[in-house]
Amino acid sequence: MSQPERLRFNPLTWEQYRTVNRRFAERIDDEAPRGGTVWLHDYNLWLVPGILRRTRPDLRVGLFHHTPFPPPEMFAVLPTADEIRASLNCLDWAGFHTTTFAERFRSVLADSPRPPRIGVHPLGVDHDAIGALARDRAPCIRRQDGHLVLSVERLDYTKAPVEKIEAVAMLLARRPELRGRLRVRLICAPPEPGITAYDSTRRELERRIVEVNRAWAEDGWQPIDYLPRSLSFTEVVDNYLAADIFWVTSFQDGMNLTAKEYVAVQAAVGGLGVLVLSQHTGAAEELGTAAVLTDPYSLEDLTDRLALALSLTTAERRTRLADLTHRLGHRHPTTWAAEIISAIQETERPPWPSRQVPVHSGGHDSGGWYAARNRS
Repeated sequence: MSQPERLRFNPLTWEQYRTVNRRFAERIDDEAPRGGTVWLHDYNLWLVPGILRRTRPDLRVGLFHHTPFPPPEMFAVLPTADEIRASLNCLDWAGFHTTTFAERFRSVLADSPRPPRIGVHPLGVDHDAIGALARDRAPCIRRQDGHLVLSVERLDYTKAPVEKIEAVAMLLARRPELRGRLRVRLICAPPEPGITAYDSTRRELERRIVEVNRAWAEDGWQPIDYLPRSLSFTEVVDNYLAADIFWVTSFQDGMNLTAKEYVAVQAAVGGLGVLVLSQHTGAAEELGTAAVLTDPYSLEDLTDRLALALSLTTAERRTRLADLTHRLGHRHPTTWAAEIISAIQETERPPWPSRQVPVHSGGHDSGGWYAARNRS
């Protein structure tokens, strides 16, 4: 919900969402052993907890919310807010990357007499595997003169790709000495086709890249390299190794693991890479001012903070990277997963009375939607 003006409620789409959630719940019902543990992921399955409480009150049900949980005032404007809230209240446990998102969730369920337990578990990266690959690939990387700024993300308007291009254009206009020396490489994995918001973002991004490259190109140089495709992880690491600056400009992001991967790669080879990181990411809450924090909602700030990163001395770069590495820690993803499963299993809440979870009957409910299906 980083750009609420894009939101449109479609009752037909909501019914399809319900159907998907119901099918997930039915499959879980079929597969889960009595007293089993269920770990759900993200907003895609918000309605599953409510269904399972009707059909399988014996299960322990947890949800980890990878994407940013909306502020309570934004959640409240959803036409289906009551229905979603009733389902989320049926969780035993809910987890988030950051305290900010956890507190938003707590506020949304503030009136609940039986709220789920809440945990904060920021996801890390596999330092050992990433470091080993980085050290193996480092001799293959040929560094070039000038500054390479790298962005690796899916092509999504929430990542502010067009705003990046506008900031590059503004920076080149203000700093003529960077012309011929600054390269910005955008690696954008394409989205699924047919999603209008993504398609329009891609068209606008590619239009502005052509315009900016045409305006500033000289002597075989152009400022923006655009790779609209997915790369293997080895290719991504090669780019992490080559980049002087890694640029993350998300309007909102639950975490942003590419930022952590970049730090892990640079640290593994004794690099001097600088992380420019949106202040609206979960990673910013964890990494703090060791990164150069930026606000993608402000073109001036995007431009100024990129300029700052380009101007850092070798000593400043080294200090920042050491601080980032310290803050990043070495929590392995498998440890993260094991901690969450344990948290769900160990949650102590009063038992759910069989088939006594209230059925939501608001204006967008089709009547008895939470009701248990017939079982033969």
